[in-house]
Amino acid sequence: MKKLLFIGLIISLWGCTEEKTSSVPSYQISFSEELSLDFGEVGMSSQVPFSISTLNKNNESFLVFNSFYRRLDTIFFSPNKKRIGPGLEILEEGPGSIPDFYYFTNAKERNVFLSGSSMFYSNAGDTKKISIKDGNGSLNSISGANGKTRVFEFASTVGDYISLIFENKATGDFTLNTFNFDTESFEEIPFQFDLNQMGKHKMSFQQGPATVTNAVYPYLTVMDSTLVVSYPFFNKISVISLTDRKQFDVLPESSMFKSHRDVPKKTNGFENMAEYSEVGSEWNNGIYFGSIFRLNKNLIFRFVSDYSSTGHKYLELFDNSFNKVGEFIMSAIEPNLSPLYLPVEGKILIQSSKDPDEDIFKYYLISVDPI
Repeated sequence: MKKLLFIGLIISLWGCTEEKTSSVPSYQISFSEELSLDFGEVGMSSQVPFSISTLNKNNESFLVFNSFYRRLDTIFFSPNKKRIGPGLEILEEGPGSIPDFYYFTNAKERNVFLSGSSMFYSNAGDTKKISIKDGNGSLNSISGANGKTRVFEFASTVGDYISLIFENKATGDFTLNTFNFDTESFEEIPFQFDLNQMGKHKMSFQQGPATVTNAVYPYLTVMDSTLVVSYPFFNKISVISLTDRKQFDVLPESSMFKSHRDVPKKTNGFENMAEYSEVGSEWNNGIYFGSIFRLNKNLIFRFVSDYSSTGHKYLELFDNSFNKVGEFIMSAIEPNLSPLYLPVEGKILIQSSKDPDEDIFKYYLISVDPI
């Protein structure tokens, strides 16, 4: 049985001020019944975060990294074909092996594995390693990944390349780059990151030889020949087309939640790790903007979570120009929602947090339909 967010509720949510009446969304949402997959069959845990990447443009099937067997298993989420099956083992040693990696993405007919400063992929039966270095030979750090959801869409469906954000470890600068598999080379894309806002929120603490920082890094999503950059702590979305290299920025406002997280009470000069953790924990308990994904040819979406007093989870809908066309309080319909979400065959999958089970992955499929 589906849970439907009725039109009357949608209108009441948007109709807080007279100026908002023209923005009543033309969409309604509905939840499926709770669905489930037995992850225990392949030795996975539903409660341990896992990397996942779509295998095709329609998001019909996915690869998921099974850390227990060090394997890329295949998974289907739609009700009529939901299943998970064992797949390709990722060797850690020997010919064609891939050492430790943080996450992976599927790019055309190859899987690309990413660590802190290196990229690995198969090339003519061998494993190719690319070290990410700046012009002076120093290592850059690969950024742009959302560690909360561990769903990464860095690969294009219209070209043989992936896009990545690099952070220069020495200067703290960020660059946007594409890697072409045909030429095996990187190209830097002219792009303006919001370094001002990132600087206001960045906390750092020197612990021995290492510097501990909080998660202010931007997120990256590749949509065909368009790159989308967003930030976890405020509402800004920056879009650049690889066709004309023109960037535009949007700041979608909301009548339901704040547009940004409060800046930390302190960003440096911490006396000890305990003080850093206390300030960081308070900063984390604010508004959080998730990764952006394409739902279908007309709609783009992301989830926004309020980790402060309300605890609400919201869904934002955008058209192809990133005009906001809908906004919903998802936790008003279903309060037991986890951070993991991704597009599945024109619907939105979101993991359920109700009655967690180590072996059973529970989830909902959310339909977004025009009124």
